[in-house]
Amino acid sequence: MQDAARAACVSHAFLRCWRFYPNIGFSNLTVGCNGVLTKAETSRKFASKVNQVLKNHSGIGLKTIKLEFLGHNSSDCSSLNSWLRVAITSELEELSLVLSSEVATYRFPCSLLSGLRGNSIRYVHLSGCVFRPVVRLSCFKSLMNLRLYHLRISEDELGCLLSSCSALELFSFGYCNEITCLKIPDMLQRLNDLQVVGCNDLRVVESKALNLSSFYFGGKRGQISHGEQLKNLTMPHPRALDNAHAMLPTSMPNLETLDISLRLKTDTPMMHSQFLRIKYLRITVDVYSFPHINDYISLVPFLDASPCLESFYLQVAEPMEHDSIFRDPSPLRRMPGHRHDKLKSVKIIGFNSAKSLIELTVHIIENAGSLESLTLDTADCSLGCSDSETERCSTLGQSTLMEVPRALFAIRRYVEGIVPSTVKLDVLEPCARCCNAS
Repeated sequence: MQDAARAACVSHAFLRCWRFYPNIGFSNLTVGCNGVLTKAETSRKFASKVNQVLKNHSGIGLKTIKLEFLGHNSSDCSSLNSWLRVAITSELEELSLVLSSEVATYRFPCSLLSGLRGNSIRYVHLSGCVFRPVVRLSCFKSLMNLRLYHLRISEDELGCLLSSCSALELFSFGYCNEITCLKIPDMLQRLNDLQVVGCNDLRVVESKALNLSSFYFGGKRGQISHGEQLKNLTMPHPRALDNAHAMLPTSMPNLETLDISLRLKTDTPMMHSQFLRIKYLRITVDVYSFPHINDYISLVPFLDASPCLESFYLQVAEPMEHDSIFRDPSPLRRMPGHRHDKLKSVKIIGFNSAKSLIELTVHIIENAGSLESLTLDTADCSLGCSDSETERCSTLGQSTLMEVPRALFAIRRYVEGIVPSTVKLDVLEPCARCCNAS
């Protein structure tokens, strides 16, 4: 009886605490919907669990609501509406609704955001739904972080939404196929970070936000206008710069950090202008380029066009056998007249025996008078190798393991002997566990 009384007291105390619990999150994992269940069973179990939990919550004091409902059906729309009615109050700060991206059928009830509801919202993440705001949403005046993915939303509706977010600092946007022109209004004076991913139909990104400093563009192609104030630019798709690299210095003169993916060719054009302020340059060579031609010495014009460059990071592609320096005994090419006097740190990930890569490395050593450190990582060891005896190292491909000895021999033969004593040379290779795991 005493144990039963104690359990009852604890249960009532827990229930009272739960009714005002500030942070609630639901996903297939948290409600126990594993892969064994069918889509219909998953939908029923998810809805049942969420209904049971929210039924016991007062809605008072709720700060964060996260709904990740990946197995929903069209019949679940009424349940979603009821959950959002409970969650969206004047106290809510974070709202996350992630639905299946296959077909966006659920229409988000924008009426819940009207008036005083959601007046304190700081973070919104919507994915996999129809979002049709037709009037400005005053409740978003405090919104700082907005993430929209896989939405059905028009350009006018998106413009209406953005005009409601005067305090916005980060805007992440992707996979919205109705958008071909993304316009960022000048009223977003606090916006400093813009991220665009997976928008293959997007043609133009026009930003008038005066304080925008960082831009991540994951599309294949697109014209970027009004980027004069940008300091950090990331473009991971190799096609994004097929015809744009020559215009970047003039359209974005204040860039300090540039992270791009390239397809190298023997006829890569020269740079006709300069990245006058870039201090950090990261280049990832596209591993799927065809025909497979990676002439790394063609990167010298990028270095030459960056007179203030201090750090250079290069992720290289896996070499073809015919690229190896041991199959081409001709003298190394030199590019005289190119100096990189402020370059201090260079790191090459995936270093191999490709002749043009050896030529680039030798060129940097001979022409970077301020060089302090040179890291040649033969297998991305900084990510693959584990310091813990209980954790496994990353599995390396057989071709990578076969290339490592050639890369190490090339370093000893062509690089080590010309590195000045003032430069710290780090050569990284897979550990024994990496080789055994592979």
